Amino acid sequence: DCRREKAEYDLAVEKYNAVIERSASDPAMGKSMKAKALAAIGLCYLRQNNLDQAQTFFKQSIETDPQDENLAYNVGEICFSNQQIDEAARYFAMASQIKPDWPDPYLKMAYVHLNKGDMVKAAESLEAYLKLETNPDKAAQAKAILDSIKK
Repeated sequence: DCRREKAEYDLAVEKYNAVIERSASDPAMGKSMKAKALAAIGLCYLRQNNLDQAQTFFKQSIETDPQDENLAYNVGEICFSNQQIDEAARYFAMASQIKPDWPDPYLKMAYVHLNKGDMVKAAESLEAYLKLETNPDKAAQAKAILDSIKK
């Protein structure tokens, strides 16, 4: 990760590939670590503006561990921050399907819908989020956005 953050992408990919190789023979690391390494390689390509390669590795990552809601959510976050709104929506939806009682993907879906100008779906996502969110500060911010939409 440090190599990636220092923009030493070739070295980072080399290290991530070593993790992938080791995870094949190390039950403690298993598919979860392999999936995270694949997503990290995808992020390296994304930072180099190689969207096709990034998507390939993100897809492999999710296919490796399709029941990891955090992985799906994080890939959604990466896509969203890189203006890949439709892809982000797909991963946030996946995260919410894996763990339906987790509020965060619903909030992110609301942001996706807001970016697409779909206020009805944004409001629906915010309402779903508010049903699940127990933190009053986070809920207040979402409620304010919802109130703004409904005006």
